[in-house]
Amino acid sequence: MEKDGGTSPGIQRHAIQSWADANDVDVVAWVEGVDERKYSGSREDSLWWPKLDDSIDRMESGDVDLILVWKFSRTARNRLKWAIALDRVDSTDGELIAVTEPVEAATASGKLFRGMTGEFNAYYADLMSESWKDTHMRRRRAGLTAEGGPRYGYIKQPDGTYLPQPEEAQLLAQMYRRYLAGDGFTKIVAWLNRSGHLTRNDRPWSRVTVTHLLDSGFGAGLLIHRKVGKGGKRDWRIATATYHPGAHPAVITEAEWTEYRGRRLQAPEPSRVVAGKYMLTGLIFCGDCGAPMHVGNQGLKDYKCSRAAQQRDVPGMYMTRALVEQRVREWVSELAADVDELASVAAAHRARTVVQLDNVQTLDKKIADIKQQLGRLAVRWSAQKMSDAAYDAATAQLDADLETYEQRRRAATPRQRVEVDPTKILIELDQRWEDATVDERRRLLRTIVRRVEIVKPVRQGTGVWRERVVITPTWAPIG
Repeated sequence: MEKDGGTSPGIQRHAIQSWADANDVDVVAWVEGVDERKYSGSREDSLWWPKLDDSIDRMESGDVDLILVWKFSRTARNRLKWAIALDRVDSTDGELIAVTEPVEAATASGKLFRGMTGEFNAYYADLMSESWKDTHMRRRRAGLTAEGGPRYGYIKQPDGTYLPQPEEAQLLAQMYRRYLAGDGFTKIVAWLNRSGHLTRNDRPWSRVTVTHLLDSGFGAGLLIHRKVGKGGKRDWRIATATYHPGAHPAVITEAEWTEYRGRRLQAPEPSRVVAGKYMLTGLIFCGDCGAPMHVGNQGLKDYKCSRAAQQRDVPGMYMTRALVEQRVREWVSELAADVDELASVAAAHRARTVVQLDNVQTLDKKIADIKQQLGRLAVRWSAQKMSDAAYDAATAQLDADLETYEQRRRAATPRQRVEVDPTKILIELDQRWEDATVDERRRLLRTIVRRVEIVKPVRQGTGVWRERVVITPTWAPIG
């Protein structure tokens, strides 16, 4: 049984027991669900379906003859799983009966009606899902949250909008500014907990909690829309999220949010390998398929294509770890020893920064214009001066244009944390190489190396392995 709107599991159980008593049926086991979400018949990850499968397993083994449910409308909301369940029941000569929706499934007409009932209820579930999605989208475009839940740093008003809560809003702004000042999420968490600040649930802060809070952009006056993959799994990466202007005030400036998001987008993916163990973790990629490479096999001697090792759908590249790291070491020494090349590096770095800054003002104006247009449309739609269809059509193209310009704006934002002289890093790394730890080498390399690729050999002969290690520095043009 599952929670059916205002019908409690207790009432459902009473109805099932009453039907069983009236029809001289012994109930040998009960399957009950208290959490409506986990036991909903329409969800892919619902706990209802494994429970139903277990009951049918017992029917197939001869332990039971009947499975009684409250009503088909709460069960038959997944077409494929419902069809499979009915086929299994029918093949055992057993019966699946809804006590509030009597159907004579032994007849052809009864089976037809049962199937039509299931299809109608699946359609009803789809219709509700579409309605909720449309409602959430319109709320976002009007600057309101999709679900109206609590937001840290803000107090929800009776009209559904949010205003900053003075103490929390100040703390939220400090989190952003500490990150921009160079503190990582771990340091921010330590500062919050050490200072005695708790979450809205009166719990200590965690790295995940702080990351999701800042990435949401709510403190910047924005509403986030995250992608949802198969099985309802939410994509938490900031790179795949889209943002819409909110109706609530921001606690940080637009420039601070732009810088924050730019740094987050350009930050390297966190390593899945134990920190400090391998020098090129997070920097090395397969030149064949583009996938990251990891250290593995034969005493951890090689860098291997992770995709080839896990999915086995590409041949992938691999290379002896000692040779790859030797080539990177040689590259650093060659650049550090070449005075003319160091001058070129510095000039390229300055030129790239200037190019990034050139069109920032133009892009900012375009972004501001689009946001104003979206705001005017939201006002007209809220005042019922335009239809839902016209509002959706008008905002769809503006949303796409806004995302395009914001992506260009982020690319034009200089990475403040890398505004160091790469020539000094090269010289320092060359001088300290032998004494530096693996972690120190990796940290310094990340400021001067964008990626290292292992490519296929183009010829045979001595020293060809060096040509297979392609190093792209951070000052090289993107694209």
